[in-house]
Amino acid sequence: MAVIDELKGVKVTVQVNGQEAVEYDDPDGLENDVNRKHATHRAFNYIESKDDTCFTVKYEVNHMHRWESPKSAFSLYLYVDGKRMDSVVCEASRFNSFDPFYIWSTVVEGSRGSSRDPSYDRLSKFQFSQVTTGKVVISWRCHEYVVRVLTCLSVDDATKERVEGDSKKAKSLGVIEVFVYPLTITGPSYTSGHEHYRDNQNSSFNIAEKALKGRAVSHGTSFTDGGFVSKRKSVCAEYLNDGNPIACFMFKYRSRDALQKELIIPRSPSPEAIDELSEADIRRLAAERLDEINNGRRSGTVKQERKGPIIKREFAEIYDLTEEPAKREWKKIKIDANREAIDLTDD
Repeated sequence: MAVIDELKGVKVTVQVNGQEAVEYDDPDGLENDVNRKHATHRAFNYIESKDDTCFTVKYEVNHMHRWESPKSAFSLYLYVDGKRMDSVVCEASRFNSFDPFYIWSTVVEGSRGSSRDPSYDRLSKFQFSQVTTGKVVISWRCHEYVVRVLTCLSVDDATKERVEGDSKKAKSLGVIEVFVYPLTITGPSYTSGHEHYRDNQNSSFNIAEKALKGRAVSHGTSFTDGGFVSKRKSVCAEYLNDGNPIACFMFKYRSRDALQKELIIPRSPSPEAIDELSEADIRRLAAERLDEINNGRRSGTVKQERKGPIIKREFAEIYDLTEEPAKREWKKIKIDANREAIDLTDD
């Protein structure tokens, strides 16, 4: 979960498929951020996104946050891919129960739009969708058959206007932002028609490669039908801090491969060579090696030199105990009658 030290007690989390996403520090976030809404404090993180996977954004506020007055509040505005998607208000009055363990929490599942029923909003759930580059296939119906691969247009051959439009679009893709605005409640809450932030139609994420300019953008956000949900209550309030947010939580979502390319996470270790072989190849190589060993034993071409043990004495005298002793010449003496005798007393 993302936190800002200067805004104690406030936490923002992105959940992917109902599980809290692992967050990675964005080392260049502060340097590259243009701070378009002039937020006082900012936090920057990366998360991993996966094709066609739903995600939500969760807010939590606990007793650690110190409110200036019982009428204090703040509004959390959610932007995805540069477009406003939702807003919700957290009021200090919710913490008047003096329960030290009370936590205000809400989950934003998608963007709300108007519906024919005045008591309900239409929900469009958030979903990661893959960004593609390359060719766009044109299909048409001919004699009751759909022809799909007869003609294709290269996105790289797009017009200058297309590249410029895609460049502007790509700058905001892959980003989730939550802005926190301080408020003072000035009147009672009420139920009204929900503001329709945007047309929740799925956008095309086929972008000219030139428009990406080397950015490792892998996903954008599309929408799935979330049915009908009850309308939220609105409040009468006055914006503080000159209308500027006191905090911004930014999450850049990327595929695992894109995170590795941007050096946010380490690359997966290369598999061992044997891991890439089939079982049949492993058996064949083992049999070949066994044959080599057996053939070497039968040929006797390998000569191993054996050396005997060497004993080292105190005065550095070395005797090779395996060496054959030199043949000793015995001393002979002559005795009477020209007979010879061997002197065994000689050293």
